[in-house]
Amino acid sequence: MFTHFGDHGLGDSARIPVGHWRAIQEVNGTQAYLQDDDISALEIESFIITDDYVYGLAINSNENYEGRYFVYDLINNNVKTFTEKRDFANFLVEHNLDSQPNYKDFSYYYKEHWNGWRLWLLA
Repeated sequence: MFTHFGDHGLGDSARIPVGHWRAIQEVNGTQAYLQDDDISALEIESFIITDDYVYGLAINSNENYEGRYFVYDLINNNVKTFTEKRDFANFLVEHNLDSQPNYKDFSYYYKEHWNGWRLWLLA
């Protein structure tokens, strides 16, 4: 069944709305990714969702991005990656983001979003 945000995850793909009409998607229960304006997908491992940013760890084998760390600016719909942890941490501090977060994976946020009353909307 499709919802306002697309396929809600009972098939082979799932989505988590993260604000500003953006979403993080997952395919086959294993590959979580996000897309910016360039339509380049960044496969991500674990992350934190805030009001205006999603940031965390990307997988090592992204063909269009270099760097293990990423920040997804939800307002401007663009992704910035960092190869150095120091540069990533500096960016987080400059933008008042938690520089020592407890990153979570896609399944954690999926359960958080679709649990409770939203679960009944999936049927």
